[in-house]
Amino acid sequence: MKTQSNFMDTVKSSYLVLIIAALGVFAFISAVLIAWPALAYIGAKLFN
Repeated sequence: MKTQSNFMDTVKSSYLVLIIAALGVFAFISAVLIAWPALAYIGAKLFN
């Protein structure tokens, strides 16, 4: 029973890491898309 409990803990923790990683990628992409007009404006000012 101890082995099964350890296995379930491993599955739960890896599932949690996967969910947090997916949310992190989603947050990063959302932040870039939201900030894109400002980034484009700053880039245009710097390079022109």
